Amino acid sequence: MTSKFPSNGRLMNRSILVTGSNGFIGRELVTNFKARGYQVFAMTRADGDTCQSKTWKKYPKADCVVHLAGLTFVPDSWKQPEIFIESNSSSTTYSLEYCQENSAKLIFLSTYMYSTKTGKSVSENDELSPANPYALSKYLGENLCKYYSGFFGTRVAILRPFNVYGFGQAEKFLIPTIIRQARVGDDITVMDSKPSRDYIYIDDLLEAIHRVVNSILDFDVFNLGTGNSYSVEEVVNVLATVAGRKLRIISADHERQSEINFTQADITHAIDVLGWKPKFSLFDGLTAIWNRSILR
Repeated sequence: MTSKFPSNGRLMNRSILVTGSNGFIGRELVTNFKARGYQVFAMTRADGDTCQSKTWKKYPKADCVVHLAGLTFVPDSWKQPEIFIESNSSSTTYSLEYCQENSAKLIFLSTYMYSTKTGKSVSENDELSPANPYALSKYLGENLCKYYSGFFGTRVAILRPFNVYGFGQAEKFLIPTIIRQARVGDDITVMDSKPSRDYIYIDDLLEAIHRVVNSILDFDVFNLGTGNSYSVEEVVNVLATVAGRKLRIISADHERQSEINFTQADITHAIDVLGWKPKFSLFDGLTAIWNRSILR
């Protein structure tokens, strides 16, 4: 059970080990947490493989681990499912072992886990149905977390962020792809304009992680999104408003394998327990990225 976030904002856990610290979320998290006054141990691929115990032994005791390391790009997971499953499961096991040995809390970054056919807002208690090998690897990771919590007493928070976006995200993801095209012209080519997603801006995710770090818990699961869903076409239209000109959508109408056509997060639990609410609308987030991108 999780307590309310401390009202005085005092840091309860001051030392944080961040795996995958050179990734999109990891880079932002390390910078943000150092600015907040945390002692941060940043684990990158250059430090070794998180699937090997010797890598973890390099690091001193930390109060909390934020486990971000792993393979993440869904299309690639269909090409090499065994590698995604083996790598992501093994690194999660070693993160749990580190927490067990050091009496640390684990914050496990999971993903969207729910049915591809729900068509509605989903809560943490809705049925889980991983739609691709990447989601399956995270599902197995969640079950490892539950096992270590139940049998070894490891403190764990599972975060299920919906579609995270922000400046510096790899261009193979949707929003960076759209922004890159809008910077050079008015035609925006996409694979499919119909899928609808709940997009959460990176700064809102970082605030949620900060609040989880400083919550007293044994085991809990949180959806993180905005509670709003936008189709690809709607995202382009919002970006057109940000850019101040009309953008033309060219869709190949190609649906990906096991495509998830609609996601929308019920974030009631995070609001009630953590006192967290997203501050950035899609317009706000796209504006922040656009303004930074045109200054590059």
